[in-house]
Amino acid sequence: FSSGWRETNAMDGLAHVRYITRHFRVGLFNKAHKTTNTEMAQGTEKVSVETFEGVLKKVLEEEKDTDWRHAKKFEHTDVWRRSEDNSSVHVFKCISNLVGVPYNDAVKLVSDYDIRSRYDKTFSEIKVLEDCGHYNTVYWFCHFPAPASGRDLVQHCWVKSDEATKTTYIIAVNGDHANAPAKPKVVRAESKLSGIIIRQNEQDANSSMVTTISQTDMKGMIPAFIVNGAFVKSSDTWRESLVNFYHNIYTKEKQ
Repeated sequence: FSSGWRETNAMDGLAHVRYITRHFRVGLFNKAHKTTNTEMAQGTEKVSVETFEGVLKKVLEEEKDTDWRHAKKFEHTDVWRRSEDNSSVHVFKCISNLVGVPYNDAVKLVSDYDIRSRYDKTFSEIKVLEDCGHYNTVYWFCHFPAPASGRDLVQHCWVKSDEATKTTYIIAVNGDHANAPAKPKVVRAESKLSGIIIRQNEQDANSSMVTTISQTDMKGMIPAFIVNGAFVKSSDTWRESLVNFYHNIYTKEKQ
């Protein structure tokens, strides 16, 4: 798409946007965003546990908040959204039932990025840049056919589990890394809020519930109404890919 892309082409564009806006919802339009010094500084130093705990607190507050507008109900996924005064990009809450995927396996499939790259085809590349001890710095890249620019994202990803309640939190903080500098003709998206909560399904011990709280600014020229609409429509795709991979491939490899 070019910067002259018009609203009259929105339905054609939506199919392409939907392809790239699954789970972490990194975007795809062109006109590359130039990373500022402030953005480059974020993530160059180690991220403290206290920082992740602070984001986790925010994610849990968002999960309990009642100020959500219901956006879409799929068979196994419910989607809510809320606008914010300082951003045209909505905050989303998605609750998905991973039918037939036990809790421990669900945690493995979501938090192991080598496995993640096998079923999450939203991204052309998912790579752990550095094991920082209590968290991993992860690079995400999605190629998109010309003339649209690709999108990439660097996140510091921290996992916290409570075995007593069978709950795992995966918190991702927007960042940067020396091994993933800004690239020409690639737009660096910004993760404003990202948290995944995995719980054992209380009604079915062999299934898991996943709650995702996220807000991602894809930068570039993509209209906000396309970003928000595509997120809603594609929100169940990631769940379906994970469940299909688990039943068709992962369980057979475990045998």
